[in-house]
Amino acid sequence: MKKWAFTTVAAGLLVVSLAACSSGSKEDESTGDKKQVLTVIESAELPTMDISQATDVVSFSAISQVMEGLYEFADDSTSAPAIAEEVVTPTDDGKKYTIKLRDDAKWSNGDAVTANDFVYSWKRTVDPKTGSEYAYLFDGFENYKAISKGEKSATDLGVKAVDDHTLEINLEYPIPYLSSLLAKPTFYPLNEKFVEEKGKEYGTNSDNMIYNGAFTLSDWDGTSITWKYLKNDQFRAADKVKLDEVNVQVSKEIGTNVNLFKAGDTDIAPIKGEYVDQELDNPELVKRIYPSTSYLQYNTENKVFANKNARNAITKLINSDQIAKNILKDGSMAIEAFVPKGITNQETEKDFAEEAGELMKTDIEGGKKLWEDAKKELGVDSAEVTLLTSDIDTAKKMAEYIQGLLTENLKGLKVTISSVPFKNRLDQMSKGDFDVVLAGWAATYADPYDFLQLFRTGGEQNYGKFSNEEFDKLLTESATTYATENEKRWDTLLDAQKVLMDNSPVTPLYQASESFLVNDRVDGLVYRAIGAPYYKNVSLK
Repeated sequence: MKKWAFTTVAAGLLVVSLAACSSGSKEDESTGDKKQVLTVIESAELPTMDISQATDVVSFSAISQVMEGLYEFADDSTSAPAIAEEVVTPTDDGKKYTIKLRDDAKWSNGDAVTANDFVYSWKRTVDPKTGSEYAYLFDGFENYKAISKGEKSATDLGVKAVDDHTLEINLEYPIPYLSSLLAKPTFYPLNEKFVEEKGKEYGTNSDNMIYNGAFTLSDWDGTSITWKYLKNDQFRAADKVKLDEVNVQVSKEIGTNVNLFKAGDTDIAPIKGEYVDQELDNPELVKRIYPSTSYLQYNTENKVFANKNARNAITKLINSDQIAKNILKDGSMAIEAFVPKGITNQETEKDFAEEAGELMKTDIEGGKKLWEDAKKELGVDSAEVTLLTSDIDTAKKMAEYIQGLLTENLKGLKVTISSVPFKNRLDQMSKGDFDVVLAGWAATYADPYDFLQLFRTGGEQNYGKFSNEEFDKLLTESATTYATENEKRWDTLLDAQKVLMDNSPVTPLYQASESFLVNDRVDGLVYRAIGAPYYKNVSLK
């Protein structure tokens, strides 16, 4: 019988742990030994394995299986030591971290993992020449601002190797969520000699990779829709890893996923929409609710969406509750602002979304009026825009719903859908090659700043080029002036979200959930509120 455990996490939501009692290993025909082989369906292609370039959940999930950093996420989404000996407390008024590394961590070629591997990795990521969209995560590190502006070299970043097993981090101001950041793949180490030898080819396929995690990547050519994770015998805790192999197959059709699962051809299958409804009584159904927002993002350099009234008109049409309950039917929740539920103030235990209140309300007539005002301001009677989306089932379904809603209520607006592969959608977004895009953001650390910083003027992931002086000022104040004054910092972020919602550079649609069919033979699989599950903790019975 399946056993369930629900644990409240710091983010305020639930993490689901699965344990099973059934059996099912595969026999190695060459040796006669029983091999532990897990089969998994992934929802999209793998864009990159370069930690400095990764920005998406598929890449981060893959990197989390084959690499590890100083810390990792525990089952309750707090930080736990990985290569670090312990999760350290900062000194120097919260601005200095001295972290001791384990001496048994190795790369897959046998090299020792050292403090310099972290120094090299982080300096590579913040170097403007690398073009990392996640370089901003180092904001607050000593000299990062100057480096990002080209005023100082990346070698001046506030991190150094005191010796092979001691890493020192120096900050310009305290970062209250740094321990959570250090568990994120962006902060994993890199083997300098190997990466420099591979150059631009590093991370583009499994032959151009080196690993320090529980598995190695195999059979990925950069575009393939299948790949494998193979047990890494050089991993520091290889004796605790039960799986010999994880086979991954990309499938974008939910019906196909269900059929593969029912036929016994996969152990884990993501499902959505009405398929979740149909499986509600199935004990193999697992739901994960986590801090995330699905939304429309507007390109403010587009003539139509440069107009504030045009953006706000669409926001007023949205009925988030209807989307969650009647369109998706998969456990997703209604949302009332951009920052979702589950981001909790660690001192007051208050949820940010609940404190923010209802900042968006459905008002069809109000939306129609704003659209007419927008047309007058633009000097047009009609307009055409393209809605960019990924080619997975749920995204296409949501895009069609949005298309119908806008066409029906906003007179003279024509909406065309461009449905492209996930990797292409990411590429077009990053280049600003869109009018409006269906996108999503899941918490990378349990703080509202993680969501709001997406719209900083000049921010690496501010794809729609939104710019608002008041919003930028509030974000800066929250990160610096009030860094050690928690209540003031929290209130400042609440004010920043109000400015964001008043200007509608994005329209929140719903707070997503994920649902999976998981074979009873899978033991030790944990879906946390933050981050991907670690297959190193999984076994088959």
